[in-house]
Amino acid sequence: MENSFLYFGYGSGLNPALVEFRVNEPVEILCKGELKNYALRFNRKNPDGSARGNLQPIENEYTLGLLYQIHKNKFEQLSATEPEYILQEFEIITEKETLKAFAFICSHCENNIHPQEKYINGIIAAAHSQNFPEEYILKIKKQIQAK
Repeated sequence: MENSFLYFGYGSGLNPALVEFRVNEPVEILCKGELKNYALRFNRKNPDGSARGNLQPIENEYTLGLLYQIHKNKFEQLSATEPEYILQEFEIITEKETLKAFAFICSHCENNIHPQEKYINGIIAAAHSQNFPEEYILKIKKQIQAK
């Protein structure tokens, strides 16, 4: 782990193939994790006008994701894949321990924007494939339906 960093993938980052594409090499999923007091929201405006997932600080909320171990020489490459976001370090709670990991977050939030159906369906499919709790998946679906 000395030559690597931990990346907390949430939203579309639940898809390991996407993460591998971004860093151009295989990645290892260590485990699932939970980021407390941050909620998955779709409030980052994509160039096409649709919404993308983002972490929004909200007391007593949480975001589930996957912890990936990535070689440290891929940090800048990963960062460049999401130019509107920064990679910020967070404490992620796992089944065994709390670990520090980097996750994408954007401070430029907008209201009244909506994700494309294909995008949100991909996130829900990835959450199902990683055996995330149905309660969490329903929480994502309700947020989209509320808009």
